[in-house]
Amino acid sequence: MTIEEDATFLADINLGRLSKWLRILGYDAVLYRGRADHAFLRKAKGENRVILTRKGDLAKRAFPGMLIVIENDRVERQVEEVFEKLGLELSPDRCFSRCLRCNVPLKEVSRQEVQDRVSPYVFEHHARFMTCPACGGVFWPGTHSENIRNRIRALRIPFRRL
Repeated sequence: MTIEEDATFLADINLGRLSKWLRILGYDAVLYRGRADHAFLRKAKGENRVILTRKGDLAKRAFPGMLIVIENDRVERQVEEVFEKLGLELSPDRCFSRCLRCNVPLKEVSRQEVQDRVSPYVFEHHARFMTCPACGGVFWPGTHSENIRNRIRALRIPFRRL
């Protein structure tokens, strides 16, 4: 099965790390903190989201949308599983475009706009900053993001050429 690149996801409580990694990769991925029950299915249907779950019994229920039962335990393999099952390709320009906490698209801002919100060291050594319009978080491409980029490059998923 294949799906559009602008897919949105609803993950059950057992897939918190997967939902965070999908956000890192630029996808709208909500972690549902309640039980994976009828309300969970209604939310996914109402918001036209692909369901990601570890609960195989959910696949037996009548659900008009797309539902993927995640079989792997390691988050890297889970990401690969989602991309393979949906026929997605990673677009590098969308990585790091969403808030990891809020799932809201980040907004690029000038250095001056965040000068009083980051340490002097960070301000001095980084030129590019993003903020979350919802929580106010400030993000910049530091060493942590380079480590994540290395993990992304190690994923066995197709990359879209720019």
